[in-house]
Amino acid sequence: MVIENLKDAIVFLDTAPLIYFIEGHSEFHDKLEKLFRLNDENHFKFITSAITLLEVLVKPLKDGETIIANSIKQFLQMQ
Repeated sequence: MVIENLKDAIVFLDTAPLIYFIEGHSEFHDKLEKLFRLNDENHFKFITSAITLLEVLVKPLKDGETIIANSIKQFLQMQ
């Protein structure tokens, strides 16, 4: 499926792409940036799971980065 064909769709956002986006993973960054921009522009909606939230928070919490963890949590709960 082409990103542009997601108009009004509901898209499940799994852990790996979210972590790649947060960390700026170079191989996927351009595609993920486009995906998140289209989501910001309300072309479609993301859904995710509590498991994804927990998996994304593991590293920041383990490293004592509570500000980053709180930012991620707030971002995901806003969507």
